[in-house]
Amino acid sequence: MTLTTWISTLAMFAFIAWSTFGRKVFNPIRVLIPIGILSYFATTYLKDIPSGGNNGLLLIASAAFGACIGGALLTMSRMEYDQTIGKVYTTNGMASIGVLSIMFILRLALVQWVTSHTDTAYQFSQLHHFSLYIIGPAFILMAASMLIVRIVGLFIRVKQTTRAFHAAVNG
Repeated sequence: MTLTTWISTLAMFAFIAWSTFGRKVFNPIRVLIPIGILSYFATTYLKDIPSGGNNGLLLIASAAFGACIGGALLTMSRMEYDQTIGKVYTTNGMASIGVLSIMFILRLALVQWVTSHTDTAYQFSQLHHFSLYIIGPAFILMAASMLIVRIVGLFIRVKQTTRAFHAAVNG
């Protein structure tokens, strides 16, 4: 694994963890930042997606796992409406950082293992009919599905939180 891969993966994790940890105002910028980061990496890793064999199944499994991570992160997010400024806040604690780290640890561990055990990894991929070049696209699809589930879920919860507050005040 190259130094650039280590730095970019750790920097992406640190930035996403920092931007989601704690109590933050829910606004479009907080939604666009992770989408922008993911888009940058997607332009690199989604150029040539290997097809054939079990590559498609691996991509589907990665997206499903990412959706599960997104759902777990969504359940850990607390929402509250601040009536003084009329904004919704999301609060995420250390447990959400732990869940988020699962995805990054898997990426680092897998790439490091493949780099250190190239012959074994190649034999395994041939035996199970997939390309080792699927790792980058699989990670991007996993992250994308995680973001989609979490962002859509947060928008729904923001609407629910706002409606519940206004219903309690007016009703």
